[in-house]
This record gives sequence, C-alpha cells and structure tokens, in this order.
Amino acid sequence: MKTWKMKEVVLAVILAVACGVIYLGWSTLWIPISAIVGPVGAGFMFGIWVIASPIVAYIIRKPGAAFIAEVAAAAVELLTGSHFGLSALLVGVFQGIGSEIAFALFGYKRYNLFTLMLSGALAAVFGMLYNIIANGFGYYTLEVFLITLGIHVISGMILGGWLAKVVVDALANTGVLEQYELMKEKRKKDNVNVSGL
Repeated sequence: MKTWKMKEVVLAVILAVACGVIYLGWSTLWIPISAIVGPVGAGFMFGIWVIASPIVAYIIRKPGAAFIAEVAAAAVELLTGSHFGLSALLVGVFQGIGSEIAFALFGYKRYNLFTLMLSGALAAVFGMLYNIIANGFGYYTLEVFLITLGIHVISGMILGGWLAKVVVDALANTGVLEQYELMKEKRKKDNVNVSGL
C-alpha cells in the first residue's frame, strides 16, 4: 500500500478545508433555492457536496484519498455551522465511501474522466442510502426516490466528477501541482509518447 507523503497530507487538508467552506456556502444557498423549486428540484445542486473526493483523489492518487477528503470536508462544513447539523458529517461518510469505491474498482490505477464521474455517481447513490437509513423507507414515494436519485447521480457526475477534473487540470496548468502524483503520471505518459514517436 502506498504511503502518504507529508506534502500530500498537507494538500489534502488544505483542499478539504476549502471544499468544506464551499459546502457550507452551498448549503446556505440551498435553502432559498429549495424553497423556490422544492427539495427534489434543488437536487441539481448535489454534486458540489461531493467534489472534494474526486479533486483530492485525482491529484494524490492513493487509496483512501477520496474517502478522507470527503469526510474531512463534511467535518469542516459541520464545524463551521452547517444548518444540516450532524447529518452533514454522517452523509459525508457515506458519500466518501461511494466515491472511494469508484477508484478501488480499478485498483487505484485509473484517474480519467470516466472514473471521476463514476466517483460522483456512486457518492450520490451512497448519499441516498444514508437518507433512507436516516429518514426511513416511508420518507420517499418510489417515484420521488427514483427522480431524486437520478438528479443526484447526474449532478454528482457533472458538478462532482467532471467539474473536479476541470478545476484540477486548471490548477495543474499553473504549475502548483508539479510535485504530486497527477503530474508524475502525466510526465510518464508524455515520455512514453515521445519515445514511441
């Protein structure tokens, strides 16, 4: 199992804190939006709440990165005053598990757009699992459950997975991620491509 370097731990903490603050702001924004379009309609916002996992996993590329990032970001959201209370942390644990599974399925060797979007989708599935456990099966009708799940999965794929790749690739272009696994893997591929010419 790959061990974490101190710089990776520090970066994961910084990103998790940043995402946790974003989560808190997004939670505050969710209140008026859900009042206008309803909680099901506001499900399109879901993906931002799972973006920490694919961002950190994509950069660091180590087992546990997705789970740790999501739980840490959820903890920051809770500690900074989320109106969701303790459930913000508990759902973060479930979402982190879902996200982590996406990378584990490929032996922590694939960090492409598909895997990042799958990470967001599975985070949504496990987030809904938490909602069922917390609220009971009677909380949703089957139709509302399926619609909510569908919206969350799509949002998780786009605002969680796809947006995470856009953000990290933009950061990578600035040169600030040169010492991390993301750029090391990229350099290896570039060298293989050059030598194969």
